Amino acid sequence: MTTSNGKSVIKRVYVPTQVRDLPNGEKLKIPGHYKSPPEDSEA
Repeated sequence: MTTSNGKSVIKRVYVPTQVRDLPNGEKLKIPGHYKSPPEDSEA
């Protein structure tokens, strides 16, 4: 199977759940969510 343009169109990307350790010792949990993909990432 061949693609004519070789470029996939991605409407949105999924950001998985992240757990970050803050300098004060707390843990910040960022739930997974969708966001718009960066424009012109391959410039």
